[in-house]
Amino acid sequence: MRETGRGALVGLAVGAVQAVLWAASAPWDGHSGVRGPHSLGMTLAAFLIGSGVAALLRLRRWPLVAFTGAIATLALGKALWMIAPETTFYGFDRALLGGVHLLSALAGFTVAAWALATTRRWQSRIASLGALAAVCVLAVPLEEPARHWHLARAFELLGVPLVAPDIAGHGLYAAEAPVVGGANEPVILLEYRRVGAETVSGSRLGIQVIVRRASTATTAEACATPYYAESWEYENGPPCRAATRDRWARYGWEGRIAVFTHSGGALVQLESHGVEEPALLTAAETIRPTSAETLAKQVHPVR
Repeated sequence: MRETGRGALVGLAVGAVQAVLWAASAPWDGHSGVRGPHSLGMTLAAFLIGSGVAALLRLRRWPLVAFTGAIATLALGKALWMIAPETTFYGFDRALLGGVHLLSALAGFTVAAWALATTRRWQSRIASLGALAAVCVLAVPLEEPARHWHLARAFELLGVPLVAPDIAGHGLYAAEAPVVGGANEPVILLEYRRVGAETVSGSRLGIQVIVRRASTATTAEACATPYYAESWEYENGPPCRAATRDRWARYGWEGRIAVFTHSGGALVQLESHGVEEPALLTAAETIRPTSAETLAKQVHPVR
């Protein structure tokens, strides 16, 4: 047990350093920055800090414990990051995800010290290391289900009514990942594209839908100050006019049209460059409740 306890202390030291490196790193944007164990600093910390502390604590077979523990730490860290949520899904401080590194290092070095103790039978050693490997392997098929589960919970926590139109001839092509607890107004952003034309000429063939809280504004106020208002500049007088049944329509550059309506407790903005006003008004009639799981399935990961 003394060896196991020392291994745990090594893991705590390594995990603490990795957690600090994570907290000090640049936020991950899908293209750059540090995410989890995918950095040189995280790797060096696992090997160098692990070796130094293991030697300082005089673990038996400390070089082997340090090497095995570092490998286990990095593998477990990568596995846990596969099922961990983005911080924006729940609105907590990103530094708290440093706990992933603390947990993986604690488990990795503790198991390594326990398995390599001289009194252990080889069967026990193989079983303990095999258990760590099984966790890493199981994380691979669980990555996508876990991501969808976290996304669905984020849509539920956003505080915006979960509604979406069912537009004839169009399908829901994409939903933008929600940002919970951010500084900006919470919204749900959806994109619809013509069935069979999802990959032709980008989103200009489609309809963009912005769902906001109904208390945000009346439809007339939303028309006067739409979401992404800076992209709705105009020259020849106010571009808004009343449409039907408390619905308002707005016209912009290059044939851009938006229709504003209240439905299902939400303020909904439907806009397009290639769809006429009557079609958008018809689409506004089709707004119905939807599920968080349905929206989560349409959030495409940033690659």
